Amino acid sequence: MLLAVTLAALAGCSSGSTPTQPQPATPTPNAAPTPTPSPTASATPAATSCRYGMGTVDADCLRQTPAFLGDVDAAINLLGQQHPELFNFNDTSGEGAWRVLDADRYYAGVIANLQARDFCAGFDLQNLQVKSSNAFSEDYDILLSSGFIRRGASSYRQTCTPANFPLDPKDLIDSVRVAFFGFKCPDDVAVPNNGGNRLPVGCTGNVTATPKNKDNQDVDPRIHGSQITWTFEVESGKPAELINYPDQPFNKSVVGLEVGNFTLCAIVKEVQGCLHGEVVTPTPR
Repeated sequence: MLLAVTLAALAGCSSGSTPTQPQPATPTPNAAPTPTPSPTASATPAATSCRYGMGTVDADCLRQTPAFLGDVDAAINLLGQQHPELFNFNDTSGEGAWRVLDADRYYAGVIANLQARDFCAGFDLQNLQVKSSNAFSEDYDILLSSGFIRRGASSYRQTCTPANFPLDPKDLIDSVRVAFFGFKCPDDVAVPNNGGNRLPVGCTGNVTATPKNKDNQDVDPRIHGSQITWTFEVESGKPAELINYPDQPFNKSVVGLEVGNFTLCAIVKEVQGCLHGEVVTPTPR
C-alpha cells in the first residue's frame, strides 16, 4: 500500500453542488513559448481547509475503477485554456500530453480547478489527490519525469478507503529512528558496527535521526520540515559529549570520553526516538 499524505495546509475545497463530470475542452494551440527547464514541484501553494474534514493514515489503498478520471482530465484541459504560458502545445508525448513549463504552477492550477468544482484536492509531493467526501479518495500521477503531462487511465494510481488526505505531518510520523551512521577512531582502535550502539572511548560516533511512517519508510523531509529537538542524558559522570554536526540539524556527533551509558533522543513533530548508547573500552585494531 502506498501511503499518501497531504499536508493539511496543502489541500482544500470550495463549497457548492455535488461534483459532476465536466466535458473536456481542448485548448487551441498557441505559439510555443521559449521552453525553460521544468522544476520539480515541492509543494503547492496553501489552499483553504477541506470542508469534508481530515483523512486517515490507516486508509486501505488499492487500484480500482477510477471515479474522478474525467474530472482530472477536464481540470488539466481548463488550465490549458486559462494559462497557456504554462505549456508548450507543440511539444507533446501523445494526444493532449503537452510539455509542462512550470510544474509548481501546473499542480496548483489543476488543484484550483478541481476545488472550483467542489472537490478537495492536494499534492502529496508525488501524486495529485482528489476526494468529494471522506468515503474515499483517489491518487493521480499527472506529470511524467520527462516533463510531459500524463493523462488518461495511466495517470490513475489508487483509491484509498476511507479518504487518506489531508493529514497533519505528525499523523504520518510513526517513529523516529536514532542511530549511528559512522565512526571516526584513532588508527589503533577497531571501528565498531553501526548497529551495536557501542562507542569506544576516544572515538567520535555520528548519529542521525530519521522520521519513519508506519511501514518503516522514510518520511519525505519536505513533509516533516527542518525542526527537531535533541536531548542528551548520561547515567553518571561524563561518559560522552554531544557536539553539533555541521549544517545538518538531523545529525549529531557523540565523543566517547569514559566508560558509561548515555541516551540521545530526537523529537520530530511530537514523536520521539532514542539511541541508548554505551561507551566502552576500545578494542585494539
